[in-house]
Amino acid sequence: MKKLLGRLILTSLVLSSHGASAQPQGQDRPLAFEVASVKLSRGGPVKVQSDPGRLTVNDESVEVLIKLAFGLRDYQFTGPGWLHTTRYDIVATTASPQPRSVQLAMLRSLLIERFKLATHHESKTLPIYALIAGKTGPKLKPMDENLPAPFELYSNFSMAPAPGGATELRGYGTLGQLSDFLTRLVERPVLDRTGIAGAFDIRLLCAVEGFPGFDTSPNAFDAVQSQLGLKLEAGVSSVEITVVDHVEKPTEN
Repeated sequence: MKKLLGRLILTSLVLSSHGASAQPQGQDRPLAFEVASVKLSRGGPVKVQSDPGRLTVNDESVEVLIKLAFGLRDYQFTGPGWLHTTRYDIVATTASPQPRSVQLAMLRSLLIERFKLATHHESKTLPIYALIAGKTGPKLKPMDENLPAPFELYSNFSMAPAPGGATELRGYGTLGQLSDFLTRLVERPVLDRTGIAGAFDIRLLCAVEGFPGFDTSPNAFDAVQSQLGLKLEAGVSSVEITVVDHVEKPTEN
């Protein structure tokens, strides 16, 4: 669990399209980067950074890139194990400044063309928890407006020591990203059904297996309600799953 949560810290643009390619209006060919370098990672800080004319990926797994490009939560994806462990550095530039949403459409095209990615979709009914507002209302601190807008599926959360030998989640992001973190704690999908938009400065002290304070900290259900004014409500829901049918390791350039 500790290893998995360590990767979560860096894994939490929702895109409405999950198709195999993305095409701009009025054009017949998919959006694509002008130049894209793809190389096996040699280590370094893990990051995905979007600037107007460039998308930079450092030491990130193919699995995370697929989730980012196609707007998939962890529980919406299944593929071969090497996608989780094989990591790449990518520097991709655009002919003109482009917003993040267009760059991710280009990333979809890159995965299809360079990694030969092919997928299909399945719908499954799963037990879930819905994240909803509590009876007393949410207790949420808006994110500092001077900070860059977070990737919806690539969070800025980390685990940090808290007073009394405990551990807390710290960082900023949307309630969708918080739901991704909670999914790992409660071991079933958590769907954000609060209807609350925006990004928040989040602090959540709760029991996390493998981290200090596990035996003395509140469980996730109690912590979410008392500290954030939110609630986890059990239910079932139909969830679309993206299944990888084919993917290859690309030729480096």
